[in-house]
Amino acid sequence: MRALPCTTFLIGTLLLGIATPVALGKSVSQSQLTASVPSVWIGRIRSSHRSYKSIARSTLQQRKTTHALRAELISGNSSSIGSMQSQSSAQSRSHDLTISPLPTPDLLPVFDQPDIQLKHRTIANAMLRIMPEKCHSALKSFYVRYDGNSGRGVAGKESIVMTGTNIDDQEFRSLFVHEFGHVLDLGCFQGNPSTGESVFKDGGDIMWNDDPSLVFYRISWQLSNVQKEGMKPEDFVTGYASWDAFEDIAESLTYYVFQRSAFIKRAETNAKIAMKLAWIETYVFPGGETIAEGQHLWNGEVPWDSTKLPYTWTQ
Repeated sequence: MRALPCTTFLIGTLLLGIATPVALGKSVSQSQLTASVPSVWIGRIRSSHRSYKSIARSTLQQRKTTHALRAELISGNSSSIGSMQSQSSAQSRSHDLTISPLPTPDLLPVFDQPDIQLKHRTIANAMLRIMPEKCHSALKSFYVRYDGNSGRGVAGKESIVMTGTNIDDQEFRSLFVHEFGHVLDLGCFQGNPSTGESVFKDGGDIMWNDDPSLVFYRISWQLSNVQKEGMKPEDFVTGYASWDAFEDIAESLTYYVFQRSAFIKRAETNAKIAMKLAWIETYVFPGGETIAEGQHLWNGEVPWDSTKLPYTWTQ
């Protein structure tokens, strides 16, 4: 199998269920909390998921740094990912008769792998085709593990790893969009070094001043993991979006794809949300596009996780 690239690996994780840390059995994020990030969400958000607050606080405080996980991933590529793929292959062949050893003509090459269940290949393929065509080639590696690991998803500039167990098709679809949001942000949207270094960085990776993602970051963020003063929980589409600039983009993209009506409703009274909506409809879906029928009704209560919100798939 292809080794992961030896570059700084932004880990775009989602919490298992609501708040269990993920990423190949590891939990990841920035090295420590800042007063302006999760504490704002924990202390001020008016959420219908109140019982999750203490769990979320504990989860965020226990995460490893991006750099720590990067070192583990790079040093353990052959064992961790190779073992994962081997286990995936053995278990999927034992329990799933839908796996086909033959290439599927309509699948993009990155998904055409016999170790991945056909339904998961098909869902991921359909979702990637909805994204900007110029970003399709940014995704170089896609893995689905069937070993029962607690992690739901992890992504870098060009790779995505997802779980295929204990997750239904609805959640798999929205989870893929979140993880691809990191690939789009960091692997597809890139600036030119001639424009100079910005203050935003993914670990040691520099973000250049003309990177389109910076237009989004600057709506809410002073630095990659430091919010601008005065930001409120409702200025983010979800609680998880308030963790750092990278999760903000990934969650906003997922919220848009599956909950566009609620996004538009919130933009009517919130300038920050309106700017994030405008960014997506400028850089990702020019002119705007309704892809799914979202069932999340905005009532002033900020949800925690966009991938858990109900929707009707209409494609």
